[in-house]
Amino acid sequence: MIAETKKRILRTLALGVVALAVGAGTAWYQTKFKQARVTQQGMSSSERPLPVAGLKIGGPFSLTDHTGKAVSEKDYAGQYQLIYFGFTYCPAICPTELQKISRVVKALEKNEPALAEQVQPLFITVDPKRDTVEVMKDYVSLFHPKLVGLTGTRPQIDFVTKAYRIFARKVEDPDQHDYTMDHSSYIYLMGKDNTLLGIYRMDDDADYIYDDLIKRTSVG
Repeated sequence: MIAETKKRILRTLALGVVALAVGAGTAWYQTKFKQARVTQQGMSSSERPLPVAGLKIGGPFSLTDHTGKAVSEKDYAGQYQLIYFGFTYCPAICPTELQKISRVVKALEKNEPALAEQVQPLFITVDPKRDTVEVMKDYVSLFHPKLVGLTGTRPQIDFVTKAYRIFARKVEDPDQHDYTMDHSSYIYLMGKDNTLLGIYRMDDDADYIYDDLIKRTSVG
């Protein structure tokens, strides 16, 4: 099973790279494979950076990390967090965003090692039925070594997605014996006290996130 999981994940990553190379990759995958659609509804401001003042995002949670350890927001207290919500069966957007986070952390390790030690990347699934501890362990291993994958029961995931204002919906595919997930796609920068410092969209590249993170953490 583990070998099959890795094979699927590697294929997903390869497809994601191809999607980026051809430009309108997301739309192509949605048509070709009838897979996940992502949205940034609810925070559609064209401003850059997105305004965060007054937004109540985040809060307590109880989940399980990719090693099987029960964790809560307290385990990451005193650290800045880069958080992304998605699922391992996502064909293009999720791996692309996680690769983006990985590049940011690698750049911090090279240029700002003291700050890098204070930044924890987290990937929280919106599809706990399929994204078990074992699946998450294999998946996050393909990205940065610091990336932690978090899963849980359906009620636990529903609780944390509500706290972070994440839209996530199961979508049945009538042509296949499977389903996909529609979900919102944002990278959240949370402060050491678990307050929101920044929100990044899909069109915010790694260089922009890196520069903005340094600016916000210098006063955060």
